[in-house]
Amino acid sequence: MDLSKLPPELIQHMSDLMASGKLQLPPPIFTEMEGEFIDINLVEKTLTVRFPVQKRYQNPMGYMQGGMIATAIDNAIGPLSFMVAAPNVTKTMEVNYLRPVSANIENITVVATFEGQHERELTFVADVLRDDGAKLAQAKSINVLLKRK
Repeated sequence: MDLSKLPPELIQHMSDLMASGKLQLPPPIFTEMEGEFIDINLVEKTLTVRFPVQKRYQNPMGYMQGGMIATAIDNAIGPLSFMVAAPNVTKTMEVNYLRPVSANIENITVVATFEGQHERELTFVADVLRDDGAKLAQAKSINVLLKRK
């Protein structure tokens, strides 16, 4: 993904947050999971991120642990949330697991979308996809804008 296509005001906003020490980009867990930004569409308010399916994230049945799938989702919604709104945090996140992420799947792709805002609450949805486009999980997250001091 070509980050030079990001709007200058977004780059400045993120730089200001990083300089203040209030924001680590990328977050350590994103780096740990070897996430890769694939696409950003600021008009549609979507962010697409790919993660390799790693053996160390398997549950006892050989599938990707549900918590790691949720972490991948959070690692897509989180950056998108800072692109579309002031600093915010996750209030709730509901994940529906539709198919197992088996060991033979190389990557999962998370497509996160900003759906809207009501007062201080932001709504996001995300789909977790296999490389062939099959939907493995879907999520809905409610984030809350932080109060300014």
